[in-house]
Amino acid sequence: MKDAPALALLLDLPTSTLQQLAEDFRVGSLRHGVSPGLLSPWAGPLAAELSALFRGLLEQGCPTSVLAALCEGMHAAKSKMESAENNLYLALSGPEVPGIPVVDTGTVVRSLFVEAQREVLVTSYVFSNAFELLEPLADRMAGDPAFRVRFVVDLTHQRKAPDEPLPVVANRFKQHFLKNHWAGSAIPEFWHDDRNFHESEPAKRGIMHAKVVVIDSAAALVTSANFTAAAHHRNIEAGILIRHLTQVRTIRNYFDSLIATKQLVPLR
Repeated sequence: MKDAPALALLLDLPTSTLQQLAEDFRVGSLRHGVSPGLLSPWAGPLAAELSALFRGLLEQGCPTSVLAALCEGMHAAKSKMESAENNLYLALSGPEVPGIPVVDTGTVVRSLFVEAQREVLVTSYVFSNAFELLEPLADRMAGDPAFRVRFVVDLTHQRKAPDEPLPVVANRFKQHFLKNHWAGSAIPEFWHDDRNFHESEPAKRGIMHAKVVVIDSAAALVTSANFTAAAHHRNIEAGILIRHLTQVRTIRNYFDSLIATKQLVPLR
């Protein structure tokens, strides 16, 4: 259809206008023809362009019932786009600048920890001075044995020598984590990517570098910030807080699948 590129013009209209146009093509005055004058109450300055678009489609034999369906389809598509956009929130942290809101990554993370009802998944490449950040999770686990906390961590940069064996590195990391970053006797789960410890070919090695917090499959923070005091309170960091349930579940399911397929293994 030669007018296909011009159809993007419809996406410049408010969703309510698209619904009104659909109704008027179906049962109103637009059943009998289009003109800038008829369209101006809804389209304003776009009325002339919109009129030319619709007239071109009518001249190609497109009935008004199909134009009504077109407007309804655009309405549905734009509504979904707006719904997705309304479930994404920037989480920018660092020095303040005029006109752009910033918030400590730590503030966002703590609010998610408080919101969580059943489980929390945390992935981070580095943990440093994280006791205060993680204390709410430790308290939740101590008070609720059913509350689940999982950490996906990286051990590759913990090696003190290139050939240091995995059990030694894993034990040192876990003991250090529980002593310096965790409070209480309830122990969370630890998972990691062990490819660097058993793959002989460098091209097959990789690290766990994601920084994500997922709670209850209801919200996810994807961020540049590691779990360090500096990243959560002082650094310039950028992230997105996602509350679009399909996207949140996709993130959680990805890590669940890595565990199920043994591409992430328990830290022993």
